[in-house]
Amino acid sequence: MRLRVNGKEVEARPGALLLEVAEVPTLCHHPHTETRGLCRLCLVEADGRLVPACATEAREGMEVRTETEGLRTLRKTLLEWLFLTTDLAQAPDLLALMERYGAEPERWGEVPGRRGREVLKDNPFYLRDYAKCVNCRRCVDACGDGIMGVYALTLEGRGLLAHPTTPLDRPLPETPCVFCGNCIQVCPTGALRPLSMEV
Repeated sequence: MRLRVNGKEVEARPGALLLEVAEVPTLCHHPHTETRGLCRLCLVEADGRLVPACATEAREGMEVRTETEGLRTLRKTLLEWLFLTTDLAQAPDLLALMERYGAEPERWGEVPGRRGREVLKDNPFYLRDYAKCVNCRRCVDACGDGIMGVYALTLEGRGLLAHPTTPLDRPLPETPCVFCGNCIQVCPTGALRPLSMEV
């Protein structure tokens, strides 16, 4: 099928997502998990409507715009709030996006967030540093329906206090976790990382 992206005609296979035919920043999407449409960084304008590129299929004749002034402002604001509420020190891709969109988090002043949460070291293999978690949910999906199907991770809390954790907040060795490392592989911010990386 054929559609137009930013004024240029492109071809797409049936069932292709807009993310596959347009260059768009994203955070929650990962090719090996089913998490889609949560972060809103990949919103695009398709036939005059805002839709998440990671969860919207391309259609014949569709008109897609990826970098309108409104979309740039939206991404800038989302990135600023992520920076204010979360420690992004180990998230180089997000820091590069902040520079690309001219993010100025200081304009919002101080806001409550996840910074300052204690690092959890309850097993010999990796740690959970939720001060660096952006709630993309990749790890929960990789542990559950997306890859492993063991469900050793779940979500707890709401809003800025939401974060991945274990069922009943138990130590990882007391869960079905098999320490496969898939959650670490899909984490984009270093919230989950091997103990071998710690100095």
